[in-house]
Amino acid sequence: MENQKFNKGIILTALGSFWWGIIGVIYFKYISYTGSIEVVIHRCVWTSVVLIITTYYFSKWNIFFEILYDFKKVILLFFSSLLIFINWATWIYAVGTERIIDASFGYFIMPILSVFFVYIFYGDKINIMR
Repeated sequence: MENQKFNKGIILTALGSFWWGIIGVIYFKYISYTGSIEVVIHRCVWTSVVLIITTYYFSKWNIFFEILYDFKKVILLFFSSLLIFINWATWIYAVGTERIIDASFGYFIMPILSVFFVYIFYGDKINIMR
C-alpha cells in the first residue's frame, strides 16, 4: 500500500514537472508580449477567484475566516504570498527573455535551500529515506 502511494507521488510529480516545464514554457512564451508582472497579477487574481469558489463549494468558510481573524497567520500568508509572487514573476520573466536554463537552475537549488533553511531555523531533523 505504501509503495503504491510512493509510485503515485512519483507519477504526479513527473506530470507536474512536465506540465510546468513543457506546457507552461510554451504558454508563457506565447503570452510574453504582455509583460511578466501583468501575467503574474492575472495569476494572482484568478487564483483568488478559484480560492473563493472552492471555499464555497467545500463549505470551508469557517476555516477561511478563522485564518483571516488570526493576525499572525495573515502576516505569514502575506510574506509567503509575496515570495510566491516573486517566484512566479521571475519564472515568467525568464521564459519571456529566453533565460529558461538559468531559471531552471534556481528551481533545482531551491528545494535544497528550503530543506537547509528548515534545518537551520526550525531545527528539523533530516531523515535519510531508506
